[in-house]
Amino acid sequence: MMKRIHPLILFVFITMPFVLWGKLQILPTFDDWSTLSSPHTDPDFLPYFMRYGNVWRPFDALMGYIVGLQPRLFPVLNHIIIFIGHISCALMVWLLGAKAGFNRTARAVATTFFYLSPCVLGTVLACDSLNQVYSQLWGMVAIWCYLHYEDWRKYVLWTLFVMLAALSKENGIAWAVVPPVFAYGFHRMDKQTLLRHFLIGIAIAAGYFIVRMMIPKTEIFNPDYETFNIMKNVKGLVIWIGYTWFSADYISIVHAPSRHLGLFAVTLLLSLPFVWMLFVQKRALWCRRTFVALVACAVISVSPNLLISLTVMNAYASLGMFAVLVGFIVNKYTDTKALLITFILYIISALMVGFHHWKSTVDSSRTGRDMAQSVLRQSTREAQKAYCIVVDDQYPKFSSFCEVPAYAFGWGAAVRHENAYQWPVELNDTTIEHTSTPQTIQQLTRKAFTEGYDCVWIVEGTNVKVVEK
Repeated sequence: MMKRIHPLILFVFITMPFVLWGKLQILPTFDDWSTLSSPHTDPDFLPYFMRYGNVWRPFDALMGYIVGLQPRLFPVLNHIIIFIGHISCALMVWLLGAKAGFNRTARAVATTFFYLSPCVLGTVLACDSLNQVYSQLWGMVAIWCYLHYEDWRKYVLWTLFVMLAALSKENGIAWAVVPPVFAYGFHRMDKQTLLRHFLIGIAIAAGYFIVRMMIPKTEIFNPDYETFNIMKNVKGLVIWIGYTWFSADYISIVHAPSRHLGLFAVTLLLSLPFVWMLFVQKRALWCRRTFVALVACAVISVSPNLLISLTVMNAYASLGMFAVLVGFIVNKYTDTKALLITFILYIISALMVGFHHWKSTVDSSRTGRDMAQSVLRQSTREAQKAYCIVVDDQYPKFSSFCEVPAYAFGWGAAVRHENAYQWPVELNDTTIEHTSTPQTIQQLTRKAFTEGYDCVWIVEGTNVKVVEK
């Protein structure tokens, strides 16, 4: 049995417990405190299952309701479910490779590439990425069902899993048209059938949007959906390409306090030979129908994020299709010895990059916990109403890996997490410039007490001062 397991797949199995253990060390930061999958104790929970602002993610709302019943489960349960989803996505890469007729080595390289690519870090090293993981998982399951069945089940399961993808995260609706493009790329249909099934995919998407517009909506302003910034979109494009194809330690070049150009250069150089073997050595494949179709599938799957907002987490949406593309190229090699050597170098780089991103994420999240524990030590009583004043020290952040201390603290939400969401019942905050005078802080403190707050938490960097009424 062991002889039949490819060494790369064995590597995946061996490292899985360590990846899960590392993920479980990460505490909530920034968006984690306000996501729908964080603990919700509001007895009127139905609005969260409907359109909540610009999102409709009932599975996130269900997770928030579950951990709201038992807050000690947050974020451990989130981490476990996200990890299961990521491993399931990797399995789907293997299964789609089998459907495409790839050899054992091509499937193993594609699956391992998906499993440890730096592109997964914004998703796997997060508490609120359940939506992103399962949106892609159901999308790839839709492709598999589309290829596997030739009767009515093809259309029913295609529709069902696309809907599950969309209800996991809005960009999942893009998977409605991916299966026929994928099948066409592997010569499973002609152009006429492609057009007909593409239109069916459009109809599936239209059905989703009709239902979406009919259900109630809670009005919440989100600048990512309401504003357009061309430079932000260009930045998103760079993140998408960079994290997908080049295993480089981006923290070491983007985050000024963590800058280490040597580490960035080493990790980048270790990954380049594999990229060279894929795209330069096999550049003759660029014009092949399969190559073009898989690139199109990847672009389609991530297109909603490219148009609105693309972060490292969002880049995950197209990784499954790009991993299949890797498998397609590897499958064209008759002698894979040199290719596998370059892939081992890529793996070494990815492990270095992954460890640094993980360590930075853990350190950032523990900063929030330490700040919350400082508040608990200073407090003489449980505050029902708390007000948080954050002095902006202009500390730079980088995605979810290197967070501003106040963001890790969640503007006070970390205190709730430390006491199992018992108190404070009401929590509000304000952020002031680092040039603000002590008198400004005193005025805001007096104003908070006048408005009935029991205490004020003054945040400056990693320090929190508790002022009680």
